[in-house]
Amino acid sequence: MATRRSGDPLDTRTRFRSERLVKDGGAWYFMTREGTVEGPFRSEDEAERRLDMYVRMATHNMLHEGEGLTLAE
Repeated sequence: MATRRSGDPLDTRTRFRSERLVKDGGAWYFMTREGTVEGPFRSEDEAERRLDMYVRMATHNMLHEGEGLTLAE
């Protein structure tokens, strides 16, 4: 499923979420458009859920500059 933020120009390339998920050393991470890497997560499903949460927060301007999510224990 491709997503585009409401403020993104229509002529920009749409990226698929799968391009944002990365597995490294047995843990999962996701990359943000803001240039951060969030994680680690125990599973790909957990990383996908947290990415969805991150996108919803970014869409509603609920993230502050330099602030990621405290996600995994």
